[in-house]
Amino acid sequence: MLLRLMRLSLLLTAALLWAGCGGEDSTVGPDESAVEGSRTEATLAEVSEVFAVSCAFSGCHGGEELAAGLSLEGDFASRIVGVDSGQRPDFKLVDPGNPNKSYLLIKVRGDDEIVSQQMPPGNPLPAEQVEIIRAWIASGAKE
Repeated sequence: MLLRLMRLSLLLTAALLWAGCGGEDSTVGPDESAVEGSRTEATLAEVSEVFAVSCAFSGCHGGEELAAGLSLEGDFASRIVGVDSGQRPDFKLVDPGNPNKSYLLIKVRGDDEIVSQQMPPGNPLPAEQVEIIRAWIASGAKE
């Protein structure tokens, strides 16, 4: 009986330790925002295409008058990767490898943590384009 209790205790302890390794900010295991069949990486060129059509050429983040002072034209990566967010300084605009702490993605998804409104306003990006941005960030936001 004592041996059975010891085995059960050991098994329970192992299960709790295993379950405790994950968590909201954990890098152990798959990204909780990733779902089966989602992309594992995306290129800067793919992200650039999304931004060009939906953000820069629309006039909001391109041209002379930039919304939030943010340009997503041309060589935009150096202006967003590792840069503190103006609306939420506790977040980076893009935190390489950490999509859930990247304010740009949070803003595009319209998560509860955003200040003001979801981007682009009135016309959210299709899920496929949001996934391109998420995958690029998750894979290190390489320039």
